[in-house]
Amino acid sequence: MRLADLRGRRVAVLGAGADVAAAVEVVRAANPAELVLVEESADAMIGPDLAALPRVDLATAATADVLVRSPGFPRYRPELIAARDRGAQMTTPLDLWLGTTGPARTVIGITGTKGKSTVTTLIGVLAAEAGLRVGIAGNLGPAVFGAQWDRDAPLVALEVSSYQAADLHHVPDVAVLTYLAQDHLSWHGGLDAYVDDKLRLLRNESGTAARILVAEHGGRAHEALTARGLDAEVVTPPRAPRLLPPHRVQNAALAAVALAAVGGPAPTDDAVLRAAATSMPGRLDPCPGPGGLFCVDDALASNPSATAAALAWLRELDRPTVVILGGEDRGVDPSPLVEEAARWTRGRLRAITVPENGATLARRSGIEVLAEMADVAAATARAADASAPEGVVLFSPGAPTPPGTGNWQTRSTAFRAALRGA
Repeated sequence: MRLADLRGRRVAVLGAGADVAAAVEVVRAANPAELVLVEESADAMIGPDLAALPRVDLATAATADVLVRSPGFPRYRPELIAARDRGAQMTTPLDLWLGTTGPARTVIGITGTKGKSTVTTLIGVLAAEAGLRVGIAGNLGPAVFGAQWDRDAPLVALEVSSYQAADLHHVPDVAVLTYLAQDHLSWHGGLDAYVDDKLRLLRNESGTAARILVAEHGGRAHEALTARGLDAEVVTPPRAPRLLPPHRVQNAALAAVALAAVGGPAPTDDAVLRAAATSMPGRLDPCPGPGGLFCVDDALASNPSATAAALAWLRELDRPTVVILGGEDRGVDPSPLVEEAARWTRGRLRAITVPENGATLARRSGIEVLAEMADVAAATARAADASAPEGVVLFSPGAPTPPGTGNWQTRSTAFRAALRGA
């Protein structure tokens, strides 16, 4: 949809997230006939622009002509399915922005189960190195209608989550698919729906992205693209040095090729490896540990496949590892972690667990549990104490941050602070 499509229509905003808070002013300026808000959380932080809207319940909102959904607002509620069935249109701020931005700028859209934040960030790193002006926005932080990014840049890199992609009605110039595995299944209603929603970034009723790039090591990505008849260019990374995680190199290669696809410099192995070595907290980022202990912050590893990838790298380094596991239990298949743990020599991989599902995840994966701790800080101190001088402490939770305890950055900060105090 486009902002102009809202004129004279009854519009309901679903949820009071940062994306819609930043968009409400431009939505109101589009002159809808009616504009109302649904917010069901008693703890929601509602800014003055949204607070000025009439509040209604979901059943009332579902009678509107257009539903502007905050990305996390559940798309598959029965009221919303019925609304779409009767002809209501559903969109998101990111979709409205894509439909309104016009041909004067070039957009790279990045999605995937893991790696999308890294690729988006690295596009910015490589663009700056090449003297190119690029705006970075989307799921990693800056809302597209917000003021905290370069909104006038001729090139934009957008990180797009599955929640955002589910209601896309426009495609970017270049679409990047990093990696696909199970995630967010309860929200989407199963793996097939999750993949279908995710791949709307690549193709939807408006057409297909002019270029689609996919990681060589993309998990389920290649199978999903083939099943849907989507042609993609496979991006092969250069060989990773021993101390550089291979999937960081893969993500840097995707960023370099994506930038080249929109007029940036031709990718070189040296440029890719320099970008891959960039420090990015929460993304397999080495950080100082007590007594020179090798510690790695992988707080963004919110599913078992991401933790399995981290462990595969450390297994190749042949260093005894204590991994801190645990977070919200979303019922994701732990098979990738089970398979990776089975490749380790007995006694070389152990776990310290945190709620909700750390102990269960470790035991289902066959990883010895040293201790069950109440939080990340306590788990980090225990892991550092239990590690040999040549060992590794890895915070790679394999599950999202539990509700009410912050986000991945909260846990990343707690991990690093605990290492400083250990």
